[in-house]
Amino acid sequence: MNRKIAFLVVITVLCTGFLSCVKEAVEDLQQVENRALRAWIKKNKPELLENYQEEGGYYVDVKQWGDVTTIKEGNDFGGEPIMDQDTCWMFYRFTGYNLSGDVCITRSENVARLQGKYSVYTHYVPYLNYCGVSNDNGLMEGTYISTRNEIKLGEEYVKNNPECHSTTFRMRKGSKVWLYLPSSIGFGTSSTSPSGGYEGQFTLDNSKPMIMEVEILRVIKNPSDKEIGMVDQLVAHSNLTYGRDVWKKVEKPEDEDKDLEDETEDEFFKGLYYNTDYDPSNVSTSTFGYMKPENLDIDVKNAYHDNGAYSNMSELETKIDSILVAKFKDRAIPESERTDDNLIGTGGVAKIWYVGRFLDGFVFDTNIPEIKQLIDKTASSSSSVISYCAESDETSYITAWYHCVPKLYYGSFASIMTTSGFAYGNAGVSGSTSSSSSASYDYSLYDPYYSGYYDYYGYYNTYMNPYGYYDYSNYSGSSSANVDTSTISTEILPYNPLIFYVFIEKKK
Repeated sequence: MNRKIAFLVVITVLCTGFLSCVKEAVEDLQQVENRALRAWIKKNKPELLENYQEEGGYYVDVKQWGDVTTIKEGNDFGGEPIMDQDTCWMFYRFTGYNLSGDVCITRSENVARLQGKYSVYTHYVPYLNYCGVSNDNGLMEGTYISTRNEIKLGEEYVKNNPECHSTTFRMRKGSKVWLYLPSSIGFGTSSTSPSGGYEGQFTLDNSKPMIMEVEILRVIKNPSDKEIGMVDQLVAHSNLTYGRDVWKKVEKPEDEDKDLEDETEDEFFKGLYYNTDYDPSNVSTSTFGYMKPENLDIDVKNAYHDNGAYSNMSELETKIDSILVAKFKDRAIPESERTDDNLIGTGGVAKIWYVGRFLDGFVFDTNIPEIKQLIDKTASSSSSVISYCAESDETSYITAWYHCVPKLYYGSFASIMTTSGFAYGNAGVSGSTSSSSSASYDYSLYDPYYSGYYDYYGYYNTYMNPYGYYDYSNYSGSSSANVDTSTISTEILPYNPLIFYVFIEKKK
């Protein structure tokens, strides 16, 4: 045999063998984690051993069985099980913990307050996610599997748990569970990196199991129909109060390039309105009937909950109106001058000051510093007016501005209300957090029981984890927690309608 060929054959065999060993090590690593998770359950939650789920290899503790009486009606699935629906979206709360009980991610305002992570920039409302027959929208695999499969419960567990009605359980509206998940259906090889005010006390390191508390609040068929209903409801209420159409529906412009069929034109612009009568100095035109957060028909407080004066929405409205009046009223043109000469139009350049809000009144963004500081006294006093031209900036801002701003007047107040179809759609906007500094904490103690357990699988510590024992009661090594948060950007959920209050500077 040619020596070069022989050499290549040897190398190929060695490489193949090495890769095979690596693959087996990774597979064994997951098996080690699964066995260790079971050992932790056996020691700390032995009653859950019989609630082991074969698909996913996780354990379930049922805290609330859920609604079994409310029937499906319209867009709402009521108390029907999630797994019985081909297409559905669910509103749910969740909090994630490591096995030591440290919070690593939460959407609960109460939990955020308890751990000192609460932020006035965070909209603490239930998350919205698709949970249909396939996991197409980034739902954590453990949450997805638990909602889309029948959960098996042990007979002894059911007998001792007053919340349980049978040994089979299907998630639905009102269900609340604690899921004990291996990393393979949790965050996997990625560590948790929540931001936007949803951070926990510590970051969950990669390839670590976790506990996920999940509560289902509502299950619907079509979130787009839901938000259109919310917007139309507010418009109808306002227009009825005023006795005229102060909120005007956007119609297809005569020079619109889009080739829309006649019967679809109304559908295309559904949920998009503008209001040129809005005036913060006039109570009759500035009052707005804000909804409960997300209009979920559940027991929730207003957008700012018990955060001081902001828990009174009427008081917050009065303060925002007074700031807008003090800052811009003297710059406004009289109503008699709202003529075609002062209409912005498609080619006009508008200098815009704005307050962006959710339909429950929460302020998610503004370029008016006095309103920033009303919400957060430590906010920056810097400001920058937005220069907007529909003709050249169509793709720079949300589509609602492209359709509505040309219909507004220079030197005047106005408001725009839109569904997500003309804003941030089915993706929304992720919240973000910037921290000025961080602290690192060392956890050197570990439980001898687990260190001995992992000594038995010694290759794991030497080959895959050079930083010490992988311990489920405490970690060795280090874990970091962000402190001194300086900037938080508000998350905008998928299918979330928005309202903008704006003032447009006089034409130069």
